[in-house]
Amino acid sequence: MMRAPQTITISGAGSCRTPALIGTLMQMKERFPVKKVIFFDKDMKRFAKIEDYCRLLLHTFSPETEVVVTDDMDEAYCACDFVFCQMRVGQNKMRSYDEKIPLKHGLVGQETCGPGGFAYGMRSIGGMKEMVDCVRKYSKDTWILNYTNPAAIVGLALDRLYPDDHRLINMCDQPYSMMVSFAKILNVNVKKLRARYFGLNHFGWFTELYDTDGHDYFGALRDYLKNHDFKPYNAEQRTQSWLDTYLRVNKMMNCISEYIPTTYLQYYFYADEIVKESDPHFTRADETVLTREKEVWDVCAQAKGKTELGNIQVLSSPVFGSMMVEVAESIAYDLNAEFIVMTRNTGLIDNFPAEAVVEVAGTLGKEGVRGIPYGKIKPFYKGLMENQYAYEELTCEAWMEKDYTKALQALALNRTVNDFDKAKAVLDDLMAVNQAYWTLEKRDEPCI
Repeated sequence: MMRAPQTITISGAGSCRTPALIGTLMQMKERFPVKKVIFFDKDMKRFAKIEDYCRLLLHTFSPETEVVVTDDMDEAYCACDFVFCQMRVGQNKMRSYDEKIPLKHGLVGQETCGPGGFAYGMRSIGGMKEMVDCVRKYSKDTWILNYTNPAAIVGLALDRLYPDDHRLINMCDQPYSMMVSFAKILNVNVKKLRARYFGLNHFGWFTELYDTDGHDYFGALRDYLKNHDFKPYNAEQRTQSWLDTYLRVNKMMNCISEYIPTTYLQYYFYADEIVKESDPHFTRADETVLTREKEVWDVCAQAKGKTELGNIQVLSSPVFGSMMVEVAESIAYDLNAEFIVMTRNTGLIDNFPAEAVVEVAGTLGKEGVRGIPYGKIKPFYKGLMENQYAYEELTCEAWMEKDYTKALQALALNRTVNDFDKAKAVLDDLMAVNQAYWTLEKRDEPCI
């Protein structure tokens, strides 16, 4: 039976991830047919670098698909079935500040964790709210699939702002990426793997791994990681900083090996070590521009003025793109496929706040997200998560109330900071460069 074709809007279409997303869409067009693709970005100059390539892919593999390119929000969101949202508010210029300003203060400089993640989150909340409000002005039925970082802060803020909007789905591809890496190690098909998992976004642990036939792989994987370097599935394409990130999973498991931690936990357990190894003048923002972005732009440039694909490489993404399309497919055709999902807790983790947005295994279908109950978590993990959740909650409240004190409290709580003097210094510097995106008011309140 033919599946009904969908209209999708790609928000933040100027991203270097978009060409591979389109390539993946074309690879999966029988599973997720698309009748119309709307490319939306506020920066048309950036999208122009990849426009010819994206049009050429669509013309080659799906000539019946209508293509719209726009910088007008109303045109982008007035009539679509799905929004694939991957916006970066402030682009790489602001990402560079997010990473370099904390390093100036001897703190972790990372785009989603620590002070950099705080600043990026404060920018992203506003950008996401503007987008959701515009989409909902036209339709309550459009599915918004949000992959905008930092997903933990953005997801919690959106849950507070739109508590009854069950078609607003927040996702992250890092657990999916780790599952692909696990599958390569175990020599099994990732589509057959299932996990038990708990945490917050970029702050979680795998606790079981098995396949659809019930075969348990967790013990074998844990033993492997005790004795072999953990490498991403695409290690040959990764920079050294990313290879080092995966190696720290081994290091964390040398201390506590009962669960497999996500890679981002390195920033909370080895903050001092990471700061010492970081170059405050050259961070991942610079690395991305010189490597991944350049590689994508170079491929896309070959499509300029071409009417046939010829030998031009078809970019695709076995993680980000595949997950985005698979999630949309599962929702559109009510497949209830299983993913690691972000959702309001409401008893999924018994001994954790019900209103928190947690990350657990769950399914996605026409009713949205359905988390799979996890049960209770142990005191060590519960304590870590409660501290991190308090940081996320205070960050969201700081944005909503424009409250300097709550922002300061959030940063002082963050495990990558843990110092009021440093928290205040880095907050003031981040505020200074983010005035166009967010502001805070100092009030006559105590710091704690």
